[in-house]
Amino acid sequence: MAKDKKRRGRRAYLNDFERDLTGSYQYRGDHYRYAGSLPRGRALAWLWGLSVFTLAALLGAGMMDGPGLGRCGYVLIPYAAACVGAVSVLYTVGRLTANGDPLREYVLEQTVRKLPVRGGLTLVLAALSAVGGAVFAVTGGPNWERVVFVLLCTAAFAAQLALRRILRGMDWQKMEDTPGQPEEKDTD
Repeated sequence: MAKDKKRRGRRAYLNDFERDLTGSYQYRGDHYRYAGSLPRGRALAWLWGLSVFTLAALLGAGMMDGPGLGRCGYVLIPYAAACVGAVSVLYTVGRLTANGDPLREYVLEQTVRKLPVRGGLTLVLAALSAVGGAVFAVTGGPNWERVVFVLLCTAAFAAQLALRRILRGMDWQKMEDTPGQPEEKDTD
């Protein structure tokens, strides 16, 4: 009775694992193969480069003293959230890379399907940080650190725009014969 229980919600993907004769678990769910216009290695290289650049630009912006951390809420809050978003994007790209090709369905849902949302959130927050930094520079008098903060946040915004463009070209197709699944035999 307990073996027939199907999970729902966050851990529903565990339903795709079954025990084999040796007692180890085998994945029996669907697999997806990369079928984008850009070769997979090149697409991943672009994703890595843009993700690392975004995080580096945001961390560099945090080192500027102008609208620096702890001084102005309308700059600090979106900036801190953009940094968290950039780390999340970098983690998702790492997980996408580590799982190889083909991807299991649950990994596809947790990486490829979530990456545009996480990147979009980072994009919007980097833009808000740049706008907040520009407002701070105008009201407090511009100096080179304030200008650099705005430029670095704008660079992070541009990197996330480019990342979204790369993601649009990445296509994943369901594989017909999934590795690890038993062959279906015709009984006709």
